[in-house]
Amino acid sequence: MGERPITRRPRQAGLLRLIDPRWSSGTASLYEQRTLFDRGVLFAARMMPPTFLVVAVSLSVLMVVLPVEAGWFQWFWPTTVVVTNGAFMAFWIVRRRIGGRSATVADFGVLQLQAAVWALLLVWLARRLFPDLDDDDQLVFASTVVGAVSVGLFALSMFRIAALSWVVIMGAGLGWTFWLEPAPTRYVLLGTLAVYLVALYGGSRALADLFVTRIRAEVASQDERDLVDLLLSDLEDEARDWLWEADRHAVLPAVTYRFAEHVGLPAAKLRGRTLREILVGIGADTFAAGPQTLERLDTFFADGSSFHDVRIRVRVGGLSRWWSFSGHPVREAGVVSGWRGVGSDVTHSHQQRENILRLAEIDSLTGLRNRYSLTSRLSSMIEGDRVVWFAILDLDNFKSINDRFGHNVGDDVLRDVAARLDDVVRPPAICARLGGDEFAIAFEESGADIAARFQAALGIFDEPYAVAGNEIRLRGSLGYGSYPEDTNSLDGLLIVADLALYQAKAAGRNRIGRFDSTLREKANGRARALLDLRRASNADEFSLAYQPQVAAGTGVLVGFEALLRWNHPTSGTVAPADFISVAEETGLIVPIGAQALRKACAEAASWPVDIRIAVNVSQVQLRSSGYVESVRETLTQYGIDPRRLEIEVTESLVIDAADRDVLVQLSELGVAIAMDDFGTGFSSVASLADLPLDRLKIDRALVDPLGTEGSESRIAVFRSIVVIASSLGLETIAEGVETERQRTIVADCGCTVIQGYLEGQPMLPDDVHKVIAEYQARAVIAENG
Repeated sequence: MGERPITRRPRQAGLLRLIDPRWSSGTASLYEQRTLFDRGVLFAARMMPPTFLVVAVSLSVLMVVLPVEAGWFQWFWPTTVVVTNGAFMAFWIVRRRIGGRSATVADFGVLQLQAAVWALLLVWLARRLFPDLDDDDQLVFASTVVGAVSVGLFALSMFRIAALSWVVIMGAGLGWTFWLEPAPTRYVLLGTLAVYLVALYGGSRALADLFVTRIRAEVASQDERDLVDLLLSDLEDEARDWLWEADRHAVLPAVTYRFAEHVGLPAAKLRGRTLREILVGIGADTFAAGPQTLERLDTFFADGSSFHDVRIRVRVGGLSRWWSFSGHPVREAGVVSGWRGVGSDVTHSHQQRENILRLAEIDSLTGLRNRYSLTSRLSSMIEGDRVVWFAILDLDNFKSINDRFGHNVGDDVLRDVAARLDDVVRPPAICARLGGDEFAIAFEESGADIAARFQAALGIFDEPYAVAGNEIRLRGSLGYGSYPEDTNSLDGLLIVADLALYQAKAAGRNRIGRFDSTLREKANGRARALLDLRRASNADEFSLAYQPQVAAGTGVLVGFEALLRWNHPTSGTVAPADFISVAEETGLIVPIGAQALRKACAEAASWPVDIRIAVNVSQVQLRSSGYVESVRETLTQYGIDPRRLEIEVTESLVIDAADRDVLVQLSELGVAIAMDDFGTGFSSVASLADLPLDRLKIDRALVDPLGTEGSESRIAVFRSIVVIASSLGLETIAEGVETERQRTIVADCGCTVIQGYLEGQPMLPDDVHKVIAEYQARAVIAENG
């Protein structure tokens, strides 16, 4: 701890060393010197007047008792003693009142003067009375005066110069008095006086050393207390903690400044009140959990149990605060005699924790509840055995928005969808985001307008979304179910809604699906199919069948379409319609499709070079990573001219720019692109011009009616499609041609290629070579006429 500043004249620092010779070595700080000086002056000023007054009274009484005639001296000396003693005492009283406790050099000077005056008065008394006394009376008088010397030296022992001055004056005066005595005893008196004064001075120095040691220890202890107080004061200024202490009845007999400051009332108004009364006085019982928390505290006090971090909400200065209390009982002989503890203002940490909990339950993108929060809330609703309706809403083809406009725009769209949905789904209903482009709705109700409420949720897509300067139209599908009608568990509720959503999407999207028991059976079937598909992909249970494609006008074989078949070990041959959708949803279509392409190219490598091979491709395959490169590698591996390979895509699946880019890369590779099933999906004539197509396959739904009664309008539609395709430079392929009449009509309409049972059913690879040979034989016969 640093030295405390002392304002003094330069000579005072040297004067302070008179207190203790050891200070000349510099072992004591200036603050210690100053403290010892103040304490020494205070001690001497307090001790000397009453001490000398007692001595003076004793000597005055002795003058009256001893048989000596002192005349005027007998009353003058006591009067002088009383006057001087009263003057000095008055000085010290006034000095303490107006000058404080800090001593000055002037105070020390007065102390020296006081000692000199009293020493001279004692010497004067001895010199006046001692010669007139007989031997016995001299002995009594000398003993009394020497006692007075001892008492005076005790009062002055704190100051070396003052003690030495007292001893010198008294020794010289009494020695002179004893020397003037003609009796032989004077030598005994002088020797005794010398030995006594030396011993007395030495004893006073030892006493002074003890005084100095004690004072320096007190100074060091005070310094340590001041340091601790300073540190605690600094800490208290920054901290939000306070100490509290109560008796066994939980009454606070004293209140710290920090506690009172937090309560916002003077400490005097809080003393004598229980902790509960103080908390109730600042509104703790007006908050939701306040009464329960106060009861908990009452229980702890009643049971004599320690408690930790009991949090309670209060209102101070119009602001809501959170406080935490911890405490433990103080026991004496096994009985609770009081309580001690600490209180803290934890408002900041409580708010941080609340924010963390809020962030843990809120979707960061949309601000809706997240999956965790939704699951927790649904669990509470189900535990109440109430009717709970739950729906999953999914945006149709949302990926195309991300691909076309970027993910930033996609995020903005999701935020706008969430805002509209939140406006429609009013509390106590719940609206949440499950992830991606999936949202959830849940509410408790048993009324008849359930479907209408969900239809209102789909109504958020009626108006287009204006995002980043773009007007985007969205559609959504929704599936819902209920507890306990459709399921008896939380997980089951999520499953039934998901199954209903799947059904809504499979039915054409942009609609609502209600769960029923048949969906579960379908889902179980799909789950079994998925397991079988994984096994089949690893066991290479897939094979290809090939259906011929023939020129409509000449009957020349131009190629084959490879049709995927699943050779199930127990169910036999499974048609694509029964497993392709499952394979696409799970992504298994990618490895299965790659196997099919390799098998087709491997087979086509053994065919004549003028016969092409057509392979169907899923949109999932097109969007898989490295699809174009895998096609290139397969063609190179089997030595197939890219112009012999035709990739068939379904028109309803080619919907965005990402798919078009893949098709453009395939076209640049030399691979032909055909649009399959044209006339059943959503493509427009404009989309035909935008895609890098080589052929257009007209769906059998447009071919079947041809040649039947009243089919003129259908023929007109078919002819229009062929004309449009021809104008775009596309070949046309008619699917499902089964009669000669249909062949004649499609050929007359200008269609270039036919495919169907008329020319051949799908066949095994071993039969392909026979069919090729037959068509080649026909061509030779036709050529030779």
